[in-house]
Amino acid sequence: MDAPRIEPVSGLRRRRLLVAGLGAAGVGAAAVPLAACEQAQTPVGTGGPVSPTVRNVRDFGAVGDGKADDTSALAAACRFDGAAPVVYLPAGDYKVTEWPDLPNYAVVYGDGADVTTVFCEKDTTLVALRGKQRIRFSRLGFYLTGPSATAIDLAECFRCSFDMVLVRGNHLSDNYPRYAKQRGIVLRDNTGGTAFMDCDINNFGVGLSTSCIQNYISSSKFTSNRIGVLGTGNDHNAGLSLTNMEFVSDTDPGTTDRHILIDGAANNWWLTNVWFEGAEVAVTVGAAGKGGPAQFGMVNCKVAARSVGVELNHCRQPYLANIGFDPDPGSRPAELRIDAAGCPDGTAVNLVSGLGEDIDPAVFPQAWQVVGRGRQYRPVFSGTVTAEARGGDAEIVRAKAADGAVVASVLANGAYVSDRSDAGVVLRDAEGGYWRLTVSPTGAVGSAPLGRERPR
Repeated sequence: MDAPRIEPVSGLRRRRLLVAGLGAAGVGAAAVPLAACEQAQTPVGTGGPVSPTVRNVRDFGAVGDGKADDTSALAAACRFDGAAPVVYLPAGDYKVTEWPDLPNYAVVYGDGADVTTVFCEKDTTLVALRGKQRIRFSRLGFYLTGPSATAIDLAECFRCSFDMVLVRGNHLSDNYPRYAKQRGIVLRDNTGGTAFMDCDINNFGVGLSTSCIQNYISSSKFTSNRIGVLGTGNDHNAGLSLTNMEFVSDTDPGTTDRHILIDGAANNWWLTNVWFEGAEVAVTVGAAGKGGPAQFGMVNCKVAARSVGVELNHCRQPYLANIGFDPDPGSRPAELRIDAAGCPDGTAVNLVSGLGEDIDPAVFPQAWQVVGRGRQYRPVFSGTVTAEARGGDAEIVRAKAADGAVVASVLANGAYVSDRSDAGVVLRDAEGGYWRLTVSPTGAVGSAPLGRERPR
């Protein structure tokens, strides 16, 4: 899957904005990709209010040409006097310096994430919601050029939603670290139940930062962020669910360091059907000496990276299943790295190596339960274990040496067979000595002393 360096947005005249923003850092217009420099006329609206209660920002004086300041017009359209407003932004580029306050249940929507764009050149937090419920954004984009700007910040908010929303900053490998402090989405202060559906979050220092209880992202894409998703705050209640996702970038070390970074204690992190490519480390879970999530689950994922695919530093209960590992072009990463002190036990099922026959069993700490390619490593059974014969003379149990040679078996009739003359049954006497039973070529049974140290 080829990942573009940057996602095209609307007809916003970005060359002027980017050159102005980068000029202070001595970066010329040559640093701006062609995809970000297209000059397009303001699109004609393809939709419109379907109810007389919907407020069209154009009716309040908004121009949407990328030049006029539409801050006051947007504020007038969002003003409320009891009823929650439904605000419509037709296709266009709306330049603002701040976002108005919104009440619970407000709705803001446009004609599409690529044709309705709200942009801000200030170094500020644009959309700041605190203590709100069920506010919805749909079919529009946000574009920020301030080096330390944040697009959307939610604090103590519940059940807000973002549907087909594009959020874009200015981070590129060419200008790193100028925009490393840009944030796309910030979820904090007990914000919960937030839903992101079919969204794009691109070109930020941190695409999404979360330090609060469970929130949900699905069918969305993170592109060319320095860090895609940051789990931070060292909060034992924090978590995130990501489903049907893509995290992509190019192979330039200046673009993406980590797609997902959980930097301390957390609760539950769940990743399902997620694609990763183009990062130094695709996923880092927990921090040694600091903590990590109580539960980390990663299922049906594809992981490519330059140095490490998945890095498990600290987690009480990690679970990995049906994950395919591949290298990024020109690299040979460690597909899986596990800190035995921080992740002493866990479960891994059907991990597929792109560099070898199978993931090396030595990667997994001793207490991990691992089902590999045609084999299972180090299972621990509690209670009675039953091995049952299945007819004929097939063995019930077969033991093999590292070279594949059979060394012992339990036959279908229950008989024990040792195939090595220097092995066999070992017994411990009452005084702590070990003895191995031997048999001569004539069938005479004897014993050989092995000392007091338990044989290995």
